[in-house]
Amino acid sequence: MTLPIKILITCVLAIVAGVLLGNSAVYVFNHLPGRWLTDYGEEPTEELLHPTTQRIKSVPYKYVFTGLFIACGIFLGIKDPAATPAFLIALWLLILMSIADVKYMIVPDQLIMLLVITGLGLLPQKMAVYHRHAIYDSLLGMAAGLVLMLAIALISRAIYKKWALGGADIKLITALGFLTGLYGVLIIFILSTLLSGLHLGYLLIRGKVQLRETRPMVPYMAIAFGVYFLFIRGLLTDYIITI
Repeated sequence: MTLPIKILITCVLAIVAGVLLGNSAVYVFNHLPGRWLTDYGEEPTEELLHPTTQRIKSVPYKYVFTGLFIACGIFLGIKDPAATPAFLIALWLLILMSIADVKYMIVPDQLIMLLVITGLGLLPQKMAVYHRHAIYDSLLGMAAGLVLMLAIALISRAIYKKWALGGADIKLITALGFLTGLYGVLIIFILSTLLSGLHLGYLLIRGKVQLRETRPMVPYMAIAFGVYFLFIRGLLTDYIITI
């Protein structure tokens, strides 16, 4: 297959996938079971139970998400077509979790489990790089994510007398560790910490938030995941193969 034809096919597939994923992200979030967006032991509000409530508006979000998926699909599809489907599904799930975290300060466990299942689609590619050690890298990534977030949670509890991280944040970074492995989860952790710190600093300067105010973390993890997968992962893979 010649390169122009390959690029054309990639663009067509990316457009189809982008339209489907972008529109379905809005539809699915608006129709998630109300209990998925409610704390343990609490009853869903009327807004969450009403079948016609638009938790997020169709316009402009479906267009924004569609454009994002198309751009990511074309960019990664040309570089790494085998990993593109799993990446787009993972990004789709992370967008749903980000919206839930921003609007309701909830990250559904069901979506985190689906993210872990999506990570199975990346194992064949990791096998090509790590060979028989691929599963160990995924497990190390899970362990590293869990230990890092637990340590931060415990330190913040000791200093501020409150939990700075929720249980969902810990579970999510653990799931991302399974998808990306040891190096990946460390990079995502660093990037998301920097992003959240810079954004918090900006909001503090503008007087939009208080220092000890609880802020959603999932959107920063989602952005860090995208940056890692699109721009850093390939360089890391080349380095591992080289050595």
